[in-house]
Amino acid sequence: MRTTFHERKRINSGERRSTGQDIYRKECKACHGVNGVPPKAEQAKYKKLRTLGDSGFVARLSTDSIVTIITKGIDKNMKSFADKLTPAEIKSVAAYIKELAEKKKAG
Repeated sequence: MRTTFHERKRINSGERRSTGQDIYRKECKACHGVNGVPPKAEQAKYKKLRTLGDSGFVARLSTDSIVTIITKGIDKNMKSFADKLTPAEIKSVAAYIKELAEKKKAG
């Protein structure tokens, strides 16, 4: 996947976080919670659902690994987002998830 100069400039700026956060809040927060802490109802429904940063699992993943998870999904409970998000949007939300996980791990 090739990115243009303007896309790289935008991705390297603080705009990436804002865009990733916006996408996360639209597409991910229902299951994973606003700040990476899943709502209790979702935790009860999906037993494997964890708080981002718990045991450092997500914080240890590379952004590319998070991109793969978002792109391909995990199982029947987390489907692929490849048909809902562009590759650039997936990268942006992956970077935001990584940031959330690292904050949870540190906090």
